[in-house]
Amino acid sequence: MRHVILASHHKFAAGLADTIEFIGGINEFDVICAYVDETPLDDQVKALFDEYGANDEVLILTDIMQGSVNQAFAPYMNGHVFLVAGVNVACALELVLTPEPLTYDAIEEVLAEARNSMQLMNRVAVEAAEGDE
Repeated sequence: MRHVILASHHKFAAGLADTIEFIGGINEFDVICAYVDETPLDDQVKALFDEYGANDEVLILTDIMQGSVNQAFAPYMNGHVFLVAGVNVACALELVLTPEPLTYDAIEEVLAEARNSMQLMNRVAVEAAEGDE
């Protein structure tokens, strides 16, 4: 079984969850908004993993690489627990909607596409306008 965790500092993860549900029609994930109350982050993370099966596939999408939220999940990484940092909406949608079992290569491909989708539109618009003349 696949579990998806959206985790971030403050409420980014809740917003991402809302956006994924709106665009992708999916709302089957666990959300951790760290530091919005007094509950220790490590306790929240442990509680989730206590609910999962030992061989369940887990996809964890976090906001900041090497941030405290990302670091809280690092001890759980293994061949079926995937931790992705610096997630954006396009990346999250692609990964969450992937029906096949996840692999390192498949995730890396999605990350490459997400990186390529980030553009300074001022430059893209100029290049397109020049090509039209």
